[in-house]
Amino acid sequence: MTQKAWRTAISNFDDDTITIGGYRVRDLMKNLDFGGTLFVLYQQRIPSQQESRLLNALMISVVDHGIVAPSAVSRIVAASGVPLQACVAAGILTIGDVHGGAGEQVARRIREWVSEARQAGTALSDKAAEIVAGAKARKEIIEGYGHPLHPAGDERVDTMVEMAREMGLVGPHLELALAIEEQIQARAGRRIPLNVDGAMAAILMDLGFDWRLTRLFVFVPRAAGIAGHAVEETVRERGWRVVATHDDVDYDGPAPREFPSGTDS
Repeated sequence: MTQKAWRTAISNFDDDTITIGGYRVRDLMKNLDFGGTLFVLYQQRIPSQQESRLLNALMISVVDHGIVAPSAVSRIVAASGVPLQACVAAGILTIGDVHGGAGEQVARRIREWVSEARQAGTALSDKAAEIVAGAKARKEIIEGYGHPLHPAGDERVDTMVEMAREMGLVGPHLELALAIEEQIQARAGRRIPLNVDGAMAAILMDLGFDWRLTRLFVFVPRAAGIAGHAVEETVRERGWRVVATHDDVDYDGPAPREFPSGTDS
């Protein structure tokens, strides 16, 4: 039999039905919320109510964060009269290793660390001590800890951890992430709290998602916030936003000069 041009285990359709993970979309519409549907989409399973609630909470936590890179860029683009989807795309493109996307690296690493601990029969508290000691010896920063805008801690992280505990959904990845925080504090002499990237990464791994999907759980909800900023910019502002005037820019290039005469270009 000749193999068809496309292959997927995610979704299918015919003249009468659309299915995701084998379930009819009409049944998902009646029985699940958006977070619950993502379990079906990416894990092909119906989640518990607690799992669905926790995933929705993670996405709500990053739906917007004021005027930061994604919203600022989307507003600048919107001020130029660009369609909404392009404004949202522009904002999403600012989510990367430094802003908003660090959770991907954290998820991959913490998954590896938990796997190493299991294979070696090492307690997670001991693994945390090993990780922090190794990072200190190599003078490396452990991603997922500390936030420039929330140095004393982030209420979103506190809420995620609280909900995970109340729902009985604290797994080995979140347990290790919290143990690392304790080890960092013990060695640094001050608290450098688990940040939203680190908490989301750990919980997503405990919920069974592929680490490669981690950024999706940031940019999908943030798209809603970005769209709001783009529309607000269009409705409330005059358009063609000037990003910086002469007074805002410290130019340190060559001073104005004459083009040399007799130059053959």
